[in-house]
Amino acid sequence: MKRVIALSIFFFFTFTPFLVYADSILINDDFSLRHEERFNYLGRNFVTNGEDGNVVVHDEPGASGNKMILPNGNIINLMHSCLYDGVFWGFTPEYYGWVKMDEMLVLYDYIEFERNHYYDFYPYEGDYAKIKETRSAIIWQWPGSGIPLWTVEDLDTDNLRVINAYMDDDGREWGLVMYLYGGKYSWLCLSDPLNRDIPAFNPMPEARTWKSETKHIDVYRYQQKNELLLIIMITLLVVTLCVSTAVLIRIFWKPDMNKTEGERHD
Repeated sequence: MKRVIALSIFFFFTFTPFLVYADSILINDDFSLRHEERFNYLGRNFVTNGEDGNVVVHDEPGASGNKMILPNGNIINLMHSCLYDGVFWGFTPEYYGWVKMDEMLVLYDYIEFERNHYYDFYPYEGDYAKIKETRSAIIWQWPGSGIPLWTVEDLDTDNLRVINAYMDDDGREWGLVMYLYGGKYSWLCLSDPLNRDIPAFNPMPEARTWKSETKHIDVYRYQQKNELLLIIMITLLVVTLCVSTAVLIRIFWKPDMNKTEGERHD
């Protein structure tokens, strides 16, 4: 099972970055256009884990029908999350739909590695000497993952920037690069950039339940609040119009008091 997951992750890390950078193009349905500002970016891989053995993909959060049914064990990338009527949902660009986050398990990735080793990170002060020699480097999910993803060649070492460095227990120095040839947040082994046989001293643990660590605006309640405000505004507008009309009639429509009663009836 772990071997299958590892292989699946390889393909996700290879191809999903292109989906991530095109999110403004991919998300263009009515629901997203109305509420995109209230989405939170995820960009992480999950495993389907529904109670009934599958996970339903919906056209939008809270929708009653289903767009697709995925059996448990499928790995999918969730680009965004949103809160809808107290329930967290995730958007998958692969199936262009929404799934309930409590039916998904998040896979260990560079984000989890950073949380676990944040205080071990330090600023890189080296000169990229090894990578300048090879002009190439292997991309890893995180230090010690044991899963080499792909090899980047013809590196532009003059513009290479490590945003975090990490030293493992065997003295190998690793660097986290924010963006590198289509891959976002990539780890390189700065000490041994082309060694594919670095042992898995930090193998991927089991997928876990996802918990939001960022504030979400409840889209449903936001929508209800806006609809209520719209009704109030329309009501006030109608009342104002009626009152204004009555006042204008009172001001401009006055019977001629100088005419006799008979003349006014003629």
